[in-house]
Amino acid sequence: MNDSDFDPTSFDNALRQRHAAAVTHVSTHTQVQLRNRLAASATASRHVIRHRMAWAAATACAALFALVVGFELRPRPAPAPSPATVVADDSQGEANPAYASLDENPDLYLWLASNDAVALASE
Repeated sequence: MNDSDFDPTSFDNALRQRHAAAVTHVSTHTQVQLRNRLAASATASRHVIRHRMAWAAATACAALFALVVGFELRPRPAPAPSPATVVADDSQGEANPAYASLDENPDLYLWLASNDAVALASE
């Protein structure tokens, strides 16, 4: 028999007839077992779907947790210096004498830490 003599329709019809004849000879006990197994597989598939949804939810929570930890551990930018520590420049690029005098005279900072400054501030 070569490939040109093969007819897929007649082959399919012959297999369908044999299947129908085999189904008519299956015992009642075997049919009950097949129905029970079919019902069990349907229940198992619902169980699998529930587990897949649980795994998807667990994966989403783990990803969210990883993002939170990543954002908490990322390097923070250095805070901007306070205006008292910044030396103000005028238009020529030279230091402003008002701020420069604060850098040159440490007695001001000693006075701020003294009891006189606290008493003056509390009045």
